[in-house]
Amino acid sequence: MYPQPPYTPPQEHPRLMLRSKDLPGLREKRSRPEMKQVWERLVYFSQVDIKDALSCDNPDDVYLIEANALMYVLDGDREAGLRAKALALSSITKSFNPNFQDISRAIGRLMLSASVAYDWCRELISDEERQFMIGHFKRLAHMLECGFPPKKEGSIVGHTSEWMLMRDLIGTGIAIYDEDPEIYDVAAGRFYAEMVPARNFFYPSGWHHQGDNYGTYRYQAELYATWIMDRMGAGNPYDPSQGEVGYQWIYTRRPDGKLLRDGDSDNPVYAEHQYIRLFPLVYLMAGSYYGNPYFMDQQFREFQTIPDMYVFHAYLFYNPDVEPKSIRELPLTRYFGKPTGIMIARTGWDEGIDRGSPTVVAEMRIGEYQYNNHQHLDAGAFQLYYKGYLAIDSGIYKGSSGKYHSPHNKYYFKRTIAHNSVLVYDPNELEQYPYVKDGGLVWPNVNDGGQRWPNEGRPPLTLDDLLGKDFKRGEVLAHAFGPDPMEPDFSYLKGDITEAYSSKMKQFQRSFLFLNFKDSEHPAALIVFDRVVSANADFKKYWLLHSVEEPQISGSRTVISRTEDGYNGQLICDTLLPEPDNQQIVPVGGAGKEFWVFGANYINDFPSTKEQGAWRIEVSPMNPAEQDYFLHVMQVKDIDGPAALPSVKVDTGALAGAKINNWLVLFSKSGHRLCEELTLDPDVLGGSSLSSLSEEQGAVDAQGSAAEAGGISIVIADLAAGIWTVEQGGVTERHEVTEAGGVLHLTGVSEAIRLIPPADKANRKESL
Repeated sequence: MYPQPPYTPPQEHPRLMLRSKDLPGLREKRSRPEMKQVWERLVYFSQVDIKDALSCDNPDDVYLIEANALMYVLDGDREAGLRAKALALSSITKSFNPNFQDISRAIGRLMLSASVAYDWCRELISDEERQFMIGHFKRLAHMLECGFPPKKEGSIVGHTSEWMLMRDLIGTGIAIYDEDPEIYDVAAGRFYAEMVPARNFFYPSGWHHQGDNYGTYRYQAELYATWIMDRMGAGNPYDPSQGEVGYQWIYTRRPDGKLLRDGDSDNPVYAEHQYIRLFPLVYLMAGSYYGNPYFMDQQFREFQTIPDMYVFHAYLFYNPDVEPKSIRELPLTRYFGKPTGIMIARTGWDEGIDRGSPTVVAEMRIGEYQYNNHQHLDAGAFQLYYKGYLAIDSGIYKGSSGKYHSPHNKYYFKRTIAHNSVLVYDPNELEQYPYVKDGGLVWPNVNDGGQRWPNEGRPPLTLDDLLGKDFKRGEVLAHAFGPDPMEPDFSYLKGDITEAYSSKMKQFQRSFLFLNFKDSEHPAALIVFDRVVSANADFKKYWLLHSVEEPQISGSRTVISRTEDGYNGQLICDTLLPEPDNQQIVPVGGAGKEFWVFGANYINDFPSTKEQGAWRIEVSPMNPAEQDYFLHVMQVKDIDGPAALPSVKVDTGALAGAKINNWLVLFSKSGHRLCEELTLDPDVLGGSSLSSLSEEQGAVDAQGSAAEAGGISIVIADLAAGIWTVEQGGVTERHEVTEAGGVLHLTGVSEAIRLIPPADKANRKESL
């Protein structure tokens, strides 16, 4: 069924998660202060009266088996070993209700614990008892959702991609391999043939596509395979970039202890004032294996008390040689590259609500592949946090009406309309995509104007499936941040997201530019520039911005505040394109329209949080056209702080952009990289000099001039790679534009400038 695995268990015991050479280090951990509580709990578990444990009607306390087996293998405590054996022999006879939701997780956990006793207490188990246990291991294996042999479901997402194969079947197979190699051969055979290549494809991005809840859950399952195979002697089965994945939940951690949301969030994201605790051993296992001090710091901050079910594994995998380091030492911006394409930009690492933390956190997402399952149709989306969740992912994965196959989840929460992206509404789109399929389930589609379900909604089964079908949804075109790599002033990401949509979309390019002003009164701004080309001029376009509280709209300016629960943040969004005479800004939400999809409200009945949101604005051009530009400047500040900064649209013909707070940001209007001479002069910029700040939306001109303050900073995106010549006031400078970034960053500009393209490309008008 699958190729023979490249590694087989060694002819020695123990070999499941532990070898004889590991015993000295395990014994030494007992004296480590940070392991004191963990060790004391293991000792306590090993001393529970076996009669009480055996008489339990529901013996789910499998950690009692492991604790006794540990005492036997560490110190030769025969009585403990016999208790482990007796508990294992009794527990594996348990019957399970196959109709109980997610029962495979409990079954697999029992198999793994009994396998520890089988392997570690081998000398105490007779041949007859081994055959008895093997028979029940196979009985339980047939009850798993993946089936046995484990050929059901896919190898990228779904329950089979969790514990049951990568931990429970492989672990059991290692333990019993001498007597019966079948479980190991088929489980490890599939693991190496299908699961390893799929993860080695997305690990280099450092981002797990299943989000902030299911991503951590499945990442921990994948880490079990790393530890199990390595401890067996096979080494790391995965690419070492697996060790980078945990950074996504460090960078998306909000100062209030929650996370920027991603996918089907089922963490306590929604409970007010609650710090999110990720799956118990994610950072301990990854930090210990890969020697990552920042992960170890995160582990000890999150889990002062490890849950009972994981105390044994925490002790087993903890690496005392990795000294924690504060995440405050990390760069403020991190790019999660191909095949994901997400950038997180922060202004700091301070924690707290309201005035306790001035940190801004921004997510800029392209999203190159759509894996379905718990991932959302959110290519091109963004989020913003400042003293409150301001630009939000809306909807919720909670409550009887919010579960996986609920209307709220299928028709709103997972859809593009629930995210800060762009819709193009083709009224006849359902003729092309009438149904959505997920495994054996089929349900009618809805038309939210957003992105398509690849493969009719079914997830990819293998890496070949992912790469060979229509799961590609975007392409990162450029990324850069700087000039200081640790505390960058700007962070830039651009992508083409056309493939995420049906044929209604001819082209959709989105550029993000985050500016860290390093100013407590005006901390940061996010500029989003979109070029949207529809297949039909009559297909209406919608630019979306979601919020918790009702947005206040005045002309081209929208104000979003977070006033409750101790928050004090405010987002000011200026719509600079479409032009004022061609723009329509409509608020959608409130009672009866919280999760509105063109005529239907897909409600959710989980009431205990505001984080699912209830409002959005829809920005649309009034005049039909195939091509439209959207340009928005979103700045954050305190509600009771100083007035918002003015933002001014700038158009040079080839370039369009915005000016805010002595920064000028420009993008190519064609969408291509420019390789032509460019001139920026005062008239083009709409003022008497580059130093002027226009009086817009009631703002007052800045006192003094930019020249007196050292000039303004300019970021010009979408330039051809190479050495550009910059002439200003008789001074000539040469600046390199990289292929990866395509960005020219200038500082101290106080008068007109001339940009001359690279000499080797001087005869080219554009560079694609």
